[in-house]
Amino acid sequence: MELIKNIAAILGVIAAIWGLYKGVIEFALQGAQKRAEVFLKKQNEYFSNKSFNEIRTLLEKDEEKLKEIPIEEKRAYLTFFEEVAVLRNTGLIKPDLAYYMYGYYATKCLESSNFWTNINKNKLFWNVFIRFAEEMQNRLRNTKEIISHDIKF
Repeated sequence: MELIKNIAAILGVIAAIWGLYKGVIEFALQGAQKRAEVFLKKQNEYFSNKSFNEIRTLLEKDEEKLKEIPIEEKRAYLTFFEEVAVLRNTGLIKPDLAYYMYGYYATKCLESSNFWTNINKNKLFWNVFIRFAEEMQNRLRNTKEIISHDIKF
């Protein structure tokens, strides 16, 4: 009888450990799924926005036409990158993924003289964008960093 109680207790502990293990795995998968959803939403927002597409195209060669872009469209563009920075800082977008998908574009914006014509880049208001873009610029320009194939959400 004592043997049966011990076996039942051991089986109970094993079942509890297995349940805990499965719970942790499920929690991790849900976290990855949430990060993927957030990322895909931001990616869609960036690449389906007509104004952003125009700005992105003009930034490639720092076109003079950037001076004509309404300030509200420029603010929206800068705010997008600030949102990406905040999502990265809170862990909803991993740093390598933020760099891989948005680093080039943030750097082009930061380096564009025509984009900043009617916006004061030194204003404290743009600090989040500037810090994010400078970090991306550093990774892109100074280290010529390459991201491996196994980038994850």
